[in-house]
Amino acid sequence: MEAKTKILEMLANKTISSSDAVKLLDVLVEKKNYEVNKKLSQKKMLKICIWKDKVSSPFIDVSIPLSIVKLGAKFIPTQTTIHSKFGSSGFDFSSLNWDEIFSLASKGELGDIVNLSIDEDSISIKLRIFIE
Repeated sequence: MEAKTKILEMLANKTISSSDAVKLLDVLVEKKNYEVNKKLSQKKMLKICIWKDKVSSPFIDVSIPLSIVKLGAKFIPTQTTIHSKFGSSGFDFSSLNWDEIFSLASKGELGDIVNLSIDEDSISIKLRIFIE
């Protein structure tokens, strides 16, 4: 608020023009938006959890800062296909639109990307990939 008040005082004292005041106020808004987005993106984590045999806590629980995931995604060739097989079922991770996921995350969206449960014969596996 202090910067806004100073700009308005400069306008009132005719130290700056109204168009200069508008430009300065726009810069303040952009700076605030940048700081908010930076804080949001720093705190977001990509979580990968896998449960086996319907136990309450996952036997694999990985948390990766979203900023690191974004960086790593740049090095994956576009034609890469990653398959994960559990029994006769599977999930093709290459079908995920990571650019869209990162875009939504940077706007504050949280939640599941993949939530997959497989119950076959004696195998029960749950995979959950989400942004927290």
